[in-house]
Amino acid sequence: HDDFDGPNLDLDYWALASHTFDPNLAWFSPANAKLVDGLLVLSITADAGPANPMPGDVSKPYSAAEVRTRESFLYGRFRARARLAPGTGVVSAFWGFYDRFSDTQGPQIDNQIVFESGIAKPDNEPELRYTVTVPVAAPETASNQPAPFALSDGFHVIGYDWTPTEVRFYLDGETRAVVTGDPARELTQYQRLVLSAYPSGADWLSGFDPQQLPATAEFDWVEVSSYRGPRP
Repeated sequence: HDDFDGPNLDLDYWALASHTFDPNLAWFSPANAKLVDGLLVLSITADAGPANPMPGDVSKPYSAAEVRTRESFLYGRFRARARLAPGTGVVSAFWGFYDRFSDTQGPQIDNQIVFESGIAKPDNEPELRYTVTVPVAAPETASNQPAPFALSDGFHVIGYDWTPTEVRFYLDGETRAVVTGDPARELTQYQRLVLSAYPSGADWLSGFDPQQLPATAEFDWVEVSSYRGPRP
């Protein structure tokens, strides 16, 4: 459990991201993740990145923020109290992924559980998206649902429970989506927990408008509880 009450982020537990990917329209910058008044604030800004490019880096016009646990987890309960970032083309994400880049001995496949938010096209309405990805087992399993609130109207408890037989997504204590069958059973790789906010060109989102910047996602606390049930 992390309340983010200290003067600085606990870098023994969290790692700051400094990379990008498609369809991310920004580079993740450590400077965009800060503790402010007991909140972890992930900012999206109109600062070109990376700030210190390496050979081969391709600059992007925006900077964003992502933090990851250094520890990896196999099953458990994952929760956060968060105010999601507003704006079209802006994603807030609370998710787990198998870090194939740091585990060269494991299978080199994506393995993800994702809770994310954004303004969906064509209606420009806030939407929550719940996704499980295990390419070796089945195509991406995604559920897009209208959000019952404006994304930045206040703090909400988000997260998921992950067991050997299912992934169950929650919003403010209510079940929003359940994934079972092969996509759930094949989630057998340890995952790091990730908190992100970034501008995105993903095909389900309305177009990004840079006039919205700066934008922030704010996390009041994050909690991980271990799974004590039977394992395969």
